[in-house]
Amino acid sequence: MTCSLPKHAACSSAAGAEEDAVVAVDECGFLVLSDPGLEGAFNLRVPPPKFDETGLSAYKELCRSMKLTPIHRFLRQLNEGVVDLKFYGVRSRTLRAIAQALMYNPTVHTLDLTGNWMSPEAAYYMAELLLRENIALQHLIMKGCNLNPRAAVMLAEGVELNHTLQTLVLADNHLGDDGVLSLQEALAVNDKLQILDLSNNHLGAVAASSLAKALQENQTIEVLRLAGNNLYEDTAKGLQTLLRVIQKREKPIQVLDLAWNALNVPAAVPLRVFLVRSAVQQLFLNNNRFPGPAIDTIKVGVAKSKTLQHLKIGFNPMEPHNALNLLHAAQASSTLQTLDLDGIRVHTDFIKVQKRLEESRGMEITIEGTLSDYEIKGPNLKEMMLKRARFEGFKPKRKKRKKDFGHLLLQLAENGIETMLPEQFTEAAMKKKKIKIREELLRALYEEFKAKKSWVDVTSMLECYMKLFPDTVLPPPVLKKKKRKGKKKKKKSKKTK
Repeated sequence: MTCSLPKHAACSSAAGAEEDAVVAVDECGFLVLSDPGLEGAFNLRVPPPKFDETGLSAYKELCRSMKLTPIHRFLRQLNEGVVDLKFYGVRSRTLRAIAQALMYNPTVHTLDLTGNWMSPEAAYYMAELLLRENIALQHLIMKGCNLNPRAAVMLAEGVELNHTLQTLVLADNHLGDDGVLSLQEALAVNDKLQILDLSNNHLGAVAASSLAKALQENQTIEVLRLAGNNLYEDTAKGLQTLLRVIQKREKPIQVLDLAWNALNVPAAVPLRVFLVRSAVQQLFLNNNRFPGPAIDTIKVGVAKSKTLQHLKIGFNPMEPHNALNLLHAAQASSTLQTLDLDGIRVHTDFIKVQKRLEESRGMEITIEGTLSDYEIKGPNLKEMMLKRARFEGFKPKRKKRKKDFGHLLLQLAENGIETMLPEQFTEAAMKKKKIKIREELLRALYEEFKAKKSWVDVTSMLECYMKLFPDTVLPPPVLKKKKRKGKKKKKKSKKTK
């Protein structure tokens, strides 16, 4: 069923449409109609696609084409300054998409990939796709990523061509001497890098020599961390060469970390010279093997340094007096602010100097603890034996047999006896005074209170006894009872009947 309008309604609507369409009349009387949109349709220009600088679209497209699951945490951090993917299980294929997304990103300045084991292929993506093209990245952290010397070769090319990277952390990897040798040229050419961390990479004398050659040309690195390596090997060719180059640089190394390198006596003299001639501000020498003589050598450089502000040298096999010498060197230094002797125990004289420095200069001094200055002494044998002699004298149960050993000593002193033979003393004690005392104890007393020629020193024995028992006095003399005189009564005898 259709519905149609009346004829007069249709005519009126058509007339209204013509009136709306009429704009003007030309010279010939023809109506001039408005453009229905043909001109815009013929001259339409498609706007260029908007470029996604953040890399969000590129990352999603790559994940779709490579059949990868997008990391939502990475997507959220693309517009922030830091991309933190520590211990995230990032693999080489995933890292390729991440590097592609960050290629033109203008906001991300820090990329932290700590704890993600990567292959040399991953290092290739970082070098080719990220470090060559990106102009915003300043801090790259690849700590504990299982990088080997081959990965160092891949990474070196990107480091060499980059002009924005300021921090490169490659700690806790397996670069070795060969890996640092591959990075040598890249580090020498790079003119922006300021912080280089190569801790725990099994580096030896060859790596130290390679770093020395790189630092001869590079004048931008200010922080060098080499903790946990093997720099004790061939100190003359490795560490000594490196220290000599550092102290001659125009722009000095401000922070040098040499902790956990098993450094010992051969490294003491190069470090002393380094402290005197360089402009280092923070030096880490903790957890090495510097004995007392090596510490006394290093302290000379500490006292003469004009720039050293923080020294960490704890957990070394030094003695308390070596720590005190180091503290006096810190007192002589005009710039030192922090002295860390963690793991070292000191004497009380160290504490006195420490308090004075903390109050006068505000110096921060850290120690493990304080050793007491007491001397361990055993028991006093003289006092112990005299107490035992008194105990044995009072040991009998019957009151009449209880005798005070001190009475014997007082009686001998009253009679003017200062020394006597051991046999005479034994007879006086056991027979005359009838003191129940063992002969073994008497012989031990004779050894402790011995006078010249093996005589017994009665005077010193009495003095010691009176210190222990000052209330001891001689008993009053016992008066003998007189017998009464009188006639004896005769006993009556019983008569027998």
